[in-house]
Amino acid sequence: MSGNGELSDRELEAQEGFIDAQNEIQAWLEEIEAERVDIHCNGVGLLGFAKFWLTENGVRKRLEKPDEESYSSVLVLRELQAVPGRGAWFWSHFWMEMPEGVLHQESDWMREPDLDMDEDPDLYHYWTELDRYPRDEGNIPGWLRERVEQWEVERGPAFNRRIAELEEDFYVLTHGPRGSQAEREAARTGELPRMRGGAEFDLARERVRAWLADSGAERIDVDISGLGSSQRVAYWLTANGRKKPVQAGEEVAEAVERLRHAQARPRYGAWLSSHLWMDADKRVLHQESDWMGEPDLGDGEPDADRCTEELEMHPREPELTPDWLRNRTEYSGSVKSV
Repeated sequence: MSGNGELSDRELEAQEGFIDAQNEIQAWLEEIEAERVDIHCNGVGLLGFAKFWLTENGVRKRLEKPDEESYSSVLVLRELQAVPGRGAWFWSHFWMEMPEGVLHQESDWMREPDLDMDEDPDLYHYWTELDRYPRDEGNIPGWLRERVEQWEVERGPAFNRRIAELEEDFYVLTHGPRGSQAEREAARTGELPRMRGGAEFDLARERVRAWLADSGAERIDVDISGLGSSQRVAYWLTANGRKKPVQAGEEVAEAVERLRHAQARPRYGAWLSSHLWMDADKRVLHQESDWMGEPDLGDGEPDADRCTEELEMHPREPELTPDWLRNRTEYSGSVKSV
């Protein structure tokens, strides 16, 4: 709180996030007519997990597939409630009873989190914890200090692993995904462009990576179709082996929707559809794109106006313009040497 008694921007954001979580959980409990929910969240670095217990008809049981919106709304609070010098909590217990509908919370900033993983997390996450949520010296618990010191000792191998991830990112960005021989060959021969838009791709990768970490899911898939100024984007999260369509947050959607224009190239135009995916254990954003196939915008066959707009926005050489696009355009001057 500021000196004049008003909440700071950070405190307001945390308060709004808590209210959003309360509203999401209350609406969910009303919908399923449950009596109470208990949620235990654990996190460190980029890792975050939440376990739900639901009480119905006086019986408390573990919920394997909790409400997605409620899950996301509580996990994001770890970041929103971080305090400069104190850091972010490692463990938090949320609970709500109905019909009261009030969300309660108790948190611990010092205990080691129970991440419920088959193997110990990469030491990188402990270093990242202090990098993202700095703590005063007296607020660093012994277990975290030990992990960070171990990171310092072993940072050569860890650094090399991180470099390998970045090199893989760059390879995918410039050549297409490994295993896609046709696209690599096309990039080599010049029939398809090498991908550009590095800054925009980096932004999309970081926001998708943060979303994936907050969601606790195993994988994110994104399908983009575009023509002219129109885009259709679909998102899926895979959790517990189950793939479900989801809505992306505003920041993720903004970054993803900038990619098509950013990666457009003189002579080649812009890709017309693209598939992006990221696995939680690798945290590498992959991309494969189609520059020639007709995009599915979800509203039927692309009309002449959209085709004309596409070639005006992203001109192509005639030999690099697919027949369906050339045949539907009303503006023959759009298909020209550039």
